[in-house]
Amino acid sequence: MEKTYSLTAHYDEFQEVKYGGRYSSDILSNGMTLSLGGSLDRHTTRGRGGTLSNGRNKDLGSTSSSGGLPRWSRREICLLSALVFAAGMCVILGSMLALKYISLDAQQDPQCRQDCQRKRSLLRAARFVQSNIDPTIQPCQDFYSFACGGWLRRHGIPEDKLSYGIITAIGEHNEEKMERLLLEPTRRQGVDSAERKVKDFYRSCVNMKEIDKLGSDPMTEVIDSCGGWDMSGAPPKTPGWEREGAPQRPDFNELVYRTQGVYSTAVFFSLTVNVDDKNSSSRNAIRIDQEGLTLPDSSLYLGQDEDSVKILAAYKALMERLLSMLGAHNATQKSKEIIHLETRLANITVSEYDDQRKDISTMYNRITLRQLQNIAPSLHWKRLLDRIFHDNLSEDEEIVVLATDYIQKVSDIIKSTSQR
Repeated sequence: MEKTYSLTAHYDEFQEVKYGGRYSSDILSNGMTLSLGGSLDRHTTRGRGGTLSNGRNKDLGSTSSSGGLPRWSRREICLLSALVFAAGMCVILGSMLALKYISLDAQQDPQCRQDCQRKRSLLRAARFVQSNIDPTIQPCQDFYSFACGGWLRRHGIPEDKLSYGIITAIGEHNEEKMERLLLEPTRRQGVDSAERKVKDFYRSCVNMKEIDKLGSDPMTEVIDSCGGWDMSGAPPKTPGWEREGAPQRPDFNELVYRTQGVYSTAVFFSLTVNVDDKNSSSRNAIRIDQEGLTLPDSSLYLGQDEDSVKILAAYKALMERLLSMLGAHNATQKSKEIIHLETRLANITVSEYDDQRKDISTMYNRITLRQLQNIAPSLHWKRLLDRIFHDNLSEDEEIVVLATDYIQKVSDIIKSTSQR
């Protein structure tokens, strides 16, 4: 009769094996062999299987192999369940709040939203006014100091400016915003992308490493394309641009087109397209105004005070240095000639602080292209404007001139100035 084996009879021996007791081998005290799936360590033997010497297999707790993962404890399972539950509740509550906000915003009256925006704007304006006034001054005694005293205390006139005000400060703030936008990565990389063109153009202007590498070559090319410093081919000491019979005289109108149309530089006058000040609802007009000075105000050329004299002397030194760097021969003499020409222009230029320049109705003068040609005959206006605007303008085309006397005097200066 086949012998049977009772696990109950040897319960103590199995317990000792399970907890890594006194048995260091797999032979029980009754002589039977027990084959274990792993070491007798407490954590690795729990739940492992065993094989008896008579060939019968018994499950000591689990059918997992020696390489399986350990079981999770009850405490770990509870903590994991609580964590999952809490995360789920957070997601549900967040979704409910988002849906509620969206529904309220959709149901809100548009007029109510406009009122809220108007209130926020009024609050910002009120804070701005409050921060700029001087409450220590009685408004009835000195209203300007009362209204602007706080702003004046916080802002001084920078060393590089003749004047400074809130409009200038706002302009600087907007320039900072524009700079941040231009330095952001380009999102539209297409060939015709206006964003890419603007950002590439700006970055080329601030790429000092490439600018230093190019040196004065780009500016020298521009000067050479305009005839060079000595107006190559022009007869020296000729008394004017319009002298008849002068061989190979430079084409002054071509130079004006290059500076105004190609390089967008105001020489002798400014040329822009703006809304017609007396018909702003339906008409844009070509506008011509006084321009052409390097220094910010015409009074600086006239030496009316000590500061003006110092500024003009520094400007002369700077111009002489620049001319030498750009390859001009006899830079001292050329700088004197240029400043002399600019001084003549300053004498006919009305200061922007003059009352005449503050009233557009006194400056506004709408004339035809034919009338402009009669006022300033030293320039071929139709050909110039046709080339700049790529059009064939009629001689009856109306143009707004804001400085008629200035344009007439500029024409006389051009005609009487040496070709050099």
